[in-house]
Amino acid sequence: MIRRFAFVVALSAAAIVPAFTPAPTLAQDAAPECASTFWPEPVAAEDAETVQATDPASAWLATELTDACSGETFALADFAGKTLYIESMATWCPNCHGQLTRLQEAAATLPEEQREEIVFVALSTEGELPREDLAAYAATNEFPFIFAVMPADMLRAMADDFGQEIAVPPAMPYLIVAPDGTVGDLHTGGSSVEELLALFAETLPAAS
Repeated sequence: MIRRFAFVVALSAAAIVPAFTPAPTLAQDAAPECASTFWPEPVAAEDAETVQATDPASAWLATELTDACSGETFALADFAGKTLYIESMATWCPNCHGQLTRLQEAAATLPEEQREEIVFVALSTEGELPREDLAAYAATNEFPFIFAVMPADMLRAMADDFGQEIAVPPAMPYLIVAPDGTVGDLHTGGSSVEELLALFAETLPAAS
């Protein structure tokens, strides 16, 4: 099934690895500084409002999220015009850790001009997880992506759009959406570095 949004969303998953570093539990005021190195400039507010107004089926894309590392609020709609890679994950999930590790390697391989055209977001399905604990997970593992905890209503809305597998991190759900707004089918299973780079090549402009 193909859907069209006015901006780009992609979901990735994870492959099993033998070991990973879970997030330590922190005090509420002790979130480490781990802001993403891949954070692009958001689109203008009026553009995001246009997306929301013209695409009533994508309400979850306008859900307010909190960056676990910085504490700043944002919505996926803020990244209109970019390729948006979203991984459904959990801090207890070794599959997710493996995929995030490969994603980090793949992202580092991209030329700078291509990396600026893609946003990497890891969304935890752990609805009650304090953002400080998710930030600790990102910092401890040195993952330079945007991390946020999905509110329950957002997770339900995504499950309505993509199926219940999106709510099960070990199922390794992912999908890729092209810059023209074409959303591919939901897939399950992890991706290698090479597979990730091949997927990015389908949606990113050619490097100069």
